[in-house]
Amino acid sequence: MLSRGERGGPERPAANPAYSVRIHIPPAAAEVVAGILADAPGTVVHRADEPDAMGARRITLDADGPRTLAWLTRTLAHRLGADLLHTQDPVFTTASTGKLTLRVCAATSTGHDVALLDADADRRVVSHLAEHPEHTDRYTGRGHRVALISDASAVLGFEALPADAVLPALESQAVHLRRATGLDVFPLPVATPQVDDIARAVRLLVPGFAAVVLVHTRLDRVTGTRAALGNTPPVLLLDAINDGLAIAIAAATVNALVNRGIDPLRARVVLVDPDAGGDLAGLLIASGIADLTLFDPFGHRADALRDVAGDTDLIVDLTAFATPPPGVPVLRARSDTPPAFAATTTGPRPLHALPGLLTAATTSRRPITMHARVAAAHALIENTPRDALLPSTDQPGLTAAVAAAATRALDT
Repeated sequence: MLSRGERGGPERPAANPAYSVRIHIPPAAAEVVAGILADAPGTVVHRADEPDAMGARRITLDADGPRTLAWLTRTLAHRLGADLLHTQDPVFTTASTGKLTLRVCAATSTGHDVALLDADADRRVVSHLAEHPEHTDRYTGRGHRVALISDASAVLGFEALPADAVLPALESQAVHLRRATGLDVFPLPVATPQVDDIARAVRLLVPGFAAVVLVHTRLDRVTGTRAALGNTPPVLLLDAINDGLAIAIAAATVNALVNRGIDPLRARVVLVDPDAGGDLAGLLIASGIADLTLFDPFGHRADALRDVAGDTDLIVDLTAFATPPPGVPVLRARSDTPPAFAATTTGPRPLHALPGLLTAATTSRRPITMHARVAAAHALIENTPRDALLPSTDQPGLTAAVAAAATRALDT
């Protein structure tokens, strides 16, 4: 989010669907619920379904954070008592579905259809592929199958977690990529503390997947995995930082300057904690930032940034806690704490660029290059509404525009 070094008092926080409760109440309890909402210590937004045959209503209440939600659930239970017919937490209800599943693509309505899935039919195709392995993507689903891998080392700001704890975040990411690309995305947590084991898992998956994407994984492990797989990985390999967040930050940086009437070629930009950005520094320079200062906040005193950035046009902060000089605009972005989807026009997310690059890679069967990443950044810039930092991640045509730009770059 773009902010200034000194700001006024905080605005009242908006409701956040991540902190919700859904209740089912009889008609007589509606007045009690209205009174509870009026007493709420924070922001609460409510949505009521149409009453059922008995007049009972299902109401969803979105709070502004965990404290308001805790107060809300306690107060609802206390004041409604037996009138609280049913309560559920939509976040956990959604998570319990697994969020995505396989679907059958082949026809199975007749005996003839099923026979085409039998051993004799498979034997014919397998024999053909044994002689013509270059046809595997043509006669199997591998060409549109993607493995989404995480070692749970960088999950939404948590310390390293057990591998299965990453599944909710991994499944959500799979849903977003599926919606944006149409590809079949499989969430696959990997239980290992060793980079070599992540690389080994990638190699083991090569026969069944067109691409592998590393997400919710520490950047040093992403870098180590890429190094272990060599300059020519055995599968199309992308990651959420270099092929996602870094591109979005580069585009947002250029837009932030242009929106203030500053030519990026003449702008002075300071990048705080460049080691957390992967290829971001190179992307910023390739995107037109001619004067870029790399600032390591961990090797200086707390107020050193004020000395370095006194006449800076923009600070790009990857730590989220840098203290800039008064009046200097700051673009804050962290790979482990993406902004809410409602704020994607003001905050970079991996999903701004990653779906388009994944589409380009799987369609062209070519690995993503720095040239393609730069092209993706320019596509984001060109598709950003006037005076915004970035397009919305669900802006119609965004994935196609990024994919087309990246594909053209891969063709040259």
